[in-house]
Amino acid sequence: MTHFLRPLALATALINVAAVPAGAATRWEAAKNPAAISWEGLQGGNVFTGHCRTFDAAIVFDPSDLVHSSVKVTIDMGACITGDQQKDSYLPQEGWFGVADFPKAIFEATSFLHQGGDKYIADGTLTLKGVTKKVELPFTLDIRGDTAHAVGETTLQRLAFGVGAGDQLSSADVAGPDVKVKIDLTATRKK
Repeated sequence: MTHFLRPLALATALINVAAVPAGAATRWEAAKNPAAISWEGLQGGNVFTGHCRTFDAAIVFDPSDLVHSSVKVTIDMGACITGDQQKDSYLPQEGWFGVADFPKAIFEATSFLHQGGDKYIADGTLTLKGVTKKVELPFTLDIRGDTAHAVGETTLQRLAFGVGAGDQLSSADVAGPDVKVKIDLTATRKK
């Protein structure tokens, strides 16, 4: 009888462990702020800016449970604009964002490093225009009650993603090779 009960007790224990969530990291609902994701570039020595008005963010994050934290941000590339009519007419075209073939860009991170205080680094990947590259995004995080505010910045090499590729578009006179990407994201704790 004892031999029969032992496997039954083991099976029950395994079922109970499987029913417990792997981590206790908190889920967050990102505010739909059209200026939350922005960028800054150079054209002819002059700074120009833009932002991506539409995105979806799946955020699971807890400073005390970084192992189970993750972020996946899907950006609608057709909603990325500068506010300059001429530039905005070029951005969706094949030479730049190629929106017809690559309508979405995705930033995904499952590894986070706490640098002390409110400073973190998200170690992730960015898929843009069909190219996936590793991206480190340093950010600060301020959590007050049920509201979190993250501010971060990283620099991307546009040509590494094929943005503005080709003899004419790759010239630094057309646009500088470095693009500074910024986030200013507010999110509410999901109940």
